[in-house]
Amino acid sequence: MDAPAKVVKKRIRKPRGRGLRTNTGCLTCRTRHKKCDERKPRCGPCTNSDRDCVYPGDTRQTPSDRTGLASPASNSSRIQHILCSPRSAPPGPVAPTLDYDATSGPSPETHNILDPELVALYPDTRPPDYSGSVQALPSAQNSESVTPDVNLDHASARWLNLLATDAAQAGDFSLPASTPRTRLSRGSVSHYRDNASTAPLYSPQLSERQAWQADSDIALSKHEASLFRKFAEHIALPLDLFDCHKHFSSYATRLALRNVGLMKAILALSARYSSLSPPTHDSQEPTDPNEAIQFYYETLHYVSTALQYNSYKHSEELLATAIVVSTYEMLDASEHNSNWQRHLKGVFWIQRSQDVNGASGGLRQAVWWAWLRQDLWAAFREHRRCFSFWQPIVDYPDLSEDELACRSVYLLSQAVNYCTEPPPDPEAAVDPEQIRLRTERGNELMDMLERWRSFSAGAFKAFPSPNRDEVHGWTPIWIHPPVFGVALQVYSFAKILVCLHRPVTTGFAGYRTFQKILTDAVATICGIAIELTDPSCQIMSAQCLFGAGLCVQSAPQQETIISLIQACERRTGWPMGTIQDDLRKEWAKVAEGKIS
Repeated sequence: MDAPAKVVKKRIRKPRGRGLRTNTGCLTCRTRHKKCDERKPRCGPCTNSDRDCVYPGDTRQTPSDRTGLASPASNSSRIQHILCSPRSAPPGPVAPTLDYDATSGPSPETHNILDPELVALYPDTRPPDYSGSVQALPSAQNSESVTPDVNLDHASARWLNLLATDAAQAGDFSLPASTPRTRLSRGSVSHYRDNASTAPLYSPQLSERQAWQADSDIALSKHEASLFRKFAEHIALPLDLFDCHKHFSSYATRLALRNVGLMKAILALSARYSSLSPPTHDSQEPTDPNEAIQFYYETLHYVSTALQYNSYKHSEELLATAIVVSTYEMLDASEHNSNWQRHLKGVFWIQRSQDVNGASGGLRQAVWWAWLRQDLWAAFREHRRCFSFWQPIVDYPDLSEDELACRSVYLLSQAVNYCTEPPPDPEAAVDPEQIRLRTERGNELMDMLERWRSFSAGAFKAFPSPNRDEVHGWTPIWIHPPVFGVALQVYSFAKILVCLHRPVTTGFAGYRTFQKILTDAVATICGIAIELTDPSCQIMSAQCLFGAGLCVQSAPQQETIISLIQACERRTGWPMGTIQDDLRKEWAKVAEGKIS
């Protein structure tokens, strides 16, 4: 007789809903979804990855093994001295403030509470010290990689982290000891900069919004008023491109009169612009090049403290401050890996946290379009996709002429995204399916561009121009209003990008079609640039001229494009030497046969 079969006890599996999730281990491993060996004071995974290890209920920060890391106390005193002393060079960052219940204000009970997500986001940061000190920031290496984009609650702090960390690493700035710092006279506003270390921003007698917004207009000195006016009348014009309501020059300026952070950002941008622009006959006094960076650091100081209030984190003032700061950094963008290009993602985080897009209306919408124009240019230069994934819903028949002109920028962003898609490897086996899909996408973008042109043809017409002399084959094209002309330049730039990256149809007919698209697009961009004198359009026009320059081979046409870019620089005062240098480098590569 056979022996009875052995009964195998089935292993009981933990339910997926709860059993597989552990409540033990350090907060850092739990946030990173890593298995923790629960060693103390520092677990194995945190030791291997060189992260700070924090356990539930432990409000102390685990000492770091990293060398050269200053203590929080020394960092706090150093940074406070940077932002408040007129004779100090800024060697350290400004830390973002951790979130807390802003409706109740800071208290001993909330002071030492650690959010597990914030522990992973800022492993080197303690809870905020509301006595006025400013904490040290984590290293820049972890600022973009350790947190998923879905964590939107801390978007503003992440953006500030990028700015402050990079600012701390800029060691080439030094304020002269004899140079006095220009001060803001705030009238009824509490002297935020001078009293930040002794008086908390929050007051029980004030509502939360009153804690970070002045109850009367900020009083400016004569020099500050001059900088403020320069922003409203000149510098804000490119930000207001395609915006018929001119939100930056008319509305954001009014917000700045009651918000110290936005005012400081505007003064920083205006001072930096003035120091880089050639002097004019109406310049009353030379601009100290160190003045702009002082305003910039004071902006970071204000934002780092105001971010403890939820109403500020979701305010128009923060959005406007972020894009003005981004524009300030764009002035210094002299290479592809500049801080400005890195910080654009931080502005994107803030916009996502507020659910801002190209159809939000008002200043929020204006900020989004101004940011997209900056981001698509940075994406084009960095060979990456644009950060935004928003798609417009309103179709062309329901758009006004100004909205139709603005839509060209969205189409250009799609063309930039198309350029970043990896082309087929010439050394690998040809994949017909990959070629077909890329060709279909290119044709789809071309159809989108032509459909936009069919709706804009009636309004975006060329007027008769007294200047009819051709310049190396390019006929001057005068289009009024000027923004309609730059919209056609943007449309032509997008066609160039798609045409250059779409698989070319074999045969003579395919080559002729390819050549005609490029020739017509270059003629449109250069013809409009010859007649385009409006200051608000010059930055975008110069970027389109860069795209046109990629398609010309004759030396006379190349020099003409350089002269047109130089004319854009003279009209707006915006430095464009980098665009010219990079364009010459591209031509040199072609001449040397380094580009296939």
